[in-house]
Amino acid sequence: MIGNQLDIEVKDSVFDPDLPRTSSSKIYFRVGTDGKIYYKVWLYLEGNDLPYIKSVTYTLHESFREPNQTVRRTSSNPNCKLLIWTWGLFTVGATIIDKKGRTYKVSHELRYDKELFPEGDLRYVREEWD
Repeated sequence: MIGNQLDIEVKDSVFDPDLPRTSSSKIYFRVGTDGKIYYKVWLYLEGNDLPYIKSVTYTLHESFREPNQTVRRTSSNPNCKLLIWTWGLFTVGATIIDKKGRTYKVSHELRYDKELFPEGDLRYVREEWD
């Protein structure tokens, strides 16, 4: 930690950040009843101060059913991953609480679109809605 700033960034990816990315990594999508393509996207934290984090509340676009999602940092989820299905790009707010109870607010512009393959690529996998 430097002064009052955490060495933490919010990141997003269409690839699970806990798995090694290879040339055969898949991108998962669903087609909504509205005809839009929704991508499986992970939000997560990265940085040197990650061990000092207690939780993060991600604030998603207002169109999400539950736009505020709190994720506690645990041994099974050390990067505070949150899985979302989204069709668009927006700014994610993040309220990060460290282990001493201090609060930090950051924002992140989604960038998963930079990872998408060309249309028709065989590494796309269609999932059905539950």
